Amino acid sequence: MRALALGWELEGAELALADFASADSLASFDVVLIDPLPLALLWQPYAELAPDGSHRLHPGRDFGLSRALEKLFGLRQKELEDLLLRGGGILVVRVRPPDEGVVIEGSPPRRLDGYAFLPKASLVSGSHHLSLPQGLRFLPRRGQDLQVAEPLHPLAPYLERFSARGYEAVLTTALGAPLSAFGKILAQNRVGDPLALDLPLGLGRVLFLPAFPGANGREAWELLRPGLAALLDLPLPQSAPPWLSEYELPGEEGLRKLREEISREKERLARREGELNAAQRGFDSFKALLYPRGKGALIQGAEAAFSRLGFKVTKIASAAFLAESPEGNFLVHVAFSPFSPVGAEEHRSLLLALDRLRNEERKEVRGLLLCLAQADLDPKRRGPQWEEVVARASRDQRFVLVSAYDLFRAVAQVLAGADPKEIRKTLAEAEGPWKPRF
Repeated sequence: MRALALGWELEGAELALADFASADSLASFDVVLIDPLPLALLWQPYAELAPDGSHRLHPGRDFGLSRALEKLFGLRQKELEDLLLRGGGILVVRVRPPDEGVVIEGSPPRRLDGYAFLPKASLVSGSHHLSLPQGLRFLPRRGQDLQVAEPLHPLAPYLERFSARGYEAVLTTALGAPLSAFGKILAQNRVGDPLALDLPLGLGRVLFLPAFPGANGREAWELLRPGLAALLDLPLPQSAPPWLSEYELPGEEGLRKLREEISREKERLARREGELNAAQRGFDSFKALLYPRGKGALIQGAEAAFSRLGFKVTKIASAAFLAESPEGNFLVHVAFSPFSPVGAEEHRSLLLALDRLRNEERKEVRGLLLCLAQADLDPKRRGPQWEEVVARASRDQRFVLVSAYDLFRAVAQVLAGADPKEIRKTLAEAEGPWKPRF
């Protein structure tokens, strides 16, 4: 395998390094890896910076730079077309946020940017059409929520290893056609934006991979090299013509049936995994009483816990809900204090909410203040969950004061087989701080 890296700081065997302008013909390699970020240096130091912030070149007074750039990008574009369409090679593109590029004045004006080297192609899939390079869009978007969509792809280990490094841009198309219609999405973020794409083109393929800023060059190549070698070893191009399927060999039918069985088994396992995830989410809701993602998660965990104890839960405010049962009815106010014990202001919020409920809706319920403080610490090592003034006020007002950890322990008792009615009775009888009985 002969590989060439342009502007991409990789290190390792079978890899040549060069810059975009002086490299040998790109068609003479099996794999070409390009980072578009350094390409802007070909024009930025020399172009005029216009008042609108764009870089501009004026043929006739730029000492031939615009002509040289157009010739260089046209040459590299043709070499990549030969690499992919005729040579069955691989182009790997590091996905970066697009730069402003440079505008070459003329009639009409022409524009070059960091992705102008992409080969020209017209792809059709059903009712969808994609023209390269102008039909592909790179949108700036940073994140670390990369999810590998094709775990069996040869480059999946590379994506998994550096996923924590994050991405800088996402892929989309100019006319809204789904990229999945033309290639295989290898990774996406939590909202479904494509981050990595395997796009078949002619006899070869173009791989768009996240930038993974700061990734070690030697380690990156050690993961890229076997994956790219495996793709080069495939005997058939990814975009084989439809007539090839008519030439079936003896024994292929059995493989097809086995593949269909595996597909059905994957669907069954996916459904089973979904059921398991849903069940685990129920337990995680209770664990949010110990270490929530935020106050919203703590409130959800509290609602789930009171429901499991047999209360009818009704949301009435962002941080409060009604918990009703034959043993007693409560207005539950949830207080979250990351660094210090819960203070009197939370008690006052519960008191005001309780007065509104009694005066406006004529509901006679008791107040219950649920507190979580110092959530970063192990529950057994946390300090006081509320200030002493809150404990005194809760006794004076006949409120019930509950720590999130004690509510968690009560739910654990019920899950272990305890009668939730007994826990509801102790809550109904309590005044001030409450703890579950063991």
